[in-house]
Amino acid sequence: MTTSQNTTLPCRSLMELKIRSRILLKAAMQEKPDALNALKQSGQLEPPFRHKDGLKAVSRLAGFKSWQHASHVLGGSAQIGEDMGELWYDSQCGSFLNIWCRNYEEARDQFERENNYFLFPYKTQFVVTNDEYVRAIGFQTNHPALQRNGRDFIEFYGSSGWDDLTFHRLQNVMGSASSA
Repeated sequence: MTTSQNTTLPCRSLMELKIRSRILLKAAMQEKPDALNALKQSGQLEPPFRHKDGLKAVSRLAGFKSWQHASHVLGGSAQIGEDMGELWYDSQCGSFLNIWCRNYEEARDQFERENNYFLFPYKTQFVVTNDEYVRAIGFQTNHPALQRNGRDFIEFYGSSGWDDLTFHRLQNVMGSASSA
């Protein structure tokens, strides 16, 4: 994970969060309970809701601590071992026999031992897992972007392929844009 190659990325995933923020704020202005609840859970208890409140709320819904955290990770600036958030995890995945690793070297070693497994970031850890996990987070293992980029999500972090997969994952996590 280096930052030099990441400075010119279009960051569809960051744009998606910004759009989701606007949709959330519009829904909150219409007093929709789900939108108001999302804003309350992120710390903004009552109107007026500002753009930064929406960004924080959608970032937390996507598995990040804050908008700054999401921007840092999704923008391709994180380094190996930094908190990558929970975007690449779903509660359904807890029942699978995943291999959890405390650092990338350990994860890469496990990854190389397993055929047809995937390596994902999770907070400051790494998980080596199989096709079931990939399906649980909303992808088919024959997804074109997965085939194009490989199975180690750390190795191609910060690339346009990673941003494409992250964009699709955000859509899976947050549902359709009209459901806010």
